[in-house]
Amino acid sequence: MKIKLFTTIIISLFLGGVAKAAELPLVPCGGEGDPCKLCDLFVMLDRIFDFIFLDIIPPIAFLAIIAGGVYYFISAGDLARIAKAKSILTSVVIGLIIVYGAYMLINGFLAAIGVAEVEFGTNIKNWFEYPCY
Repeated sequence: MKIKLFTTIIISLFLGGVAKAAELPLVPCGGEGDPCKLCDLFVMLDRIFDFIFLDIIPPIAFLAIIAGGVYYFISAGDLARIAKAKSILTSVVIGLIIVYGAYMLINGFLAAIGVAEVEFGTNIKNWFEYPCY
């Protein structure tokens, strides 16, 4: 019974990401009469990063936090199991700080050096936005 519930939770978390990926195709071009341009490469990379950072990492982190909490709950006072549960929770928090902190650090650095304001013949407002014409 517990395995079925756990499996149902995992599948429902990832189906949201799959449904979102189905409504926005990974490659935004290549259909009939729609040749690919250079900007389509950047749109595709943006969609890949959005899918990873917004649709894959949060559910996995959520499940790892739940697993660490359950492991802590069922430890029944066993110090080795409590240490393992704390290790799982600490690893999840440190991993999230590293992943999202790296993005914030790169974003802050590129904004500080002025990349967000440089225009290469286009109307680029932010380094992570590339307009397709």
